[in-house]
Amino acid sequence: MPSVGIRDGQTVVGGGARCAPPKISGVMIHELGNVLTRSGSLTEIFRADWPNITKHVRQVNWTVLNPDAVTDWHAHNRQTDHIIGVGGNIKIALWDGRDNSPTKGASEIIRVGAARPVMVIVPPEVWHGLRNESGVLAAYINIIDQLYDYEKPDNWRLTAHAQELPDIL
Repeated sequence: MPSVGIRDGQTVVGGGARCAPPKISGVMIHELGNVLTRSGSLTEIFRADWPNITKHVRQVNWTVLNPDAVTDWHAHNRQTDHIIGVGGNIKIALWDGRDNSPTKGASEIIRVGAARPVMVIVPPEVWHGLRNESGVLAAYINIIDQLYDYEKPDNWRLTAHAQELPDIL
């Protein structure tokens, strides 16, 4: 045993799944599995019959983040995001600013990517931002339960380093 340092706490169980539920009420993580095939692999990224899926799909977006890119913090009034990393390594930072939430003020970091595919379900009014930690292009798919309203977007934004939110992005 080393004479200095602090032992890491458990973060995953055998097989790589997280050992604890998300820290923010309403945020869910759905484990996705890569199925190896004779020609490569296949990953089911969305099924309407999964137990965590309670919304109807209205729109699907594919987003590419430049190397080391950081999005702004953003939140939605009505929209639920279903974010799946499909390339590179992406850090999703979450903060719960909802007044009526049992986890008000909680923050969390979840990492997603093709190597360990998960779907992170972000409910309305939870602030979130993404950072490409890969050093190369990274990509994610966002499956959304609301159509984007071009004339009146359901998107509220703060800069990546806004003082109102924790410095975790």
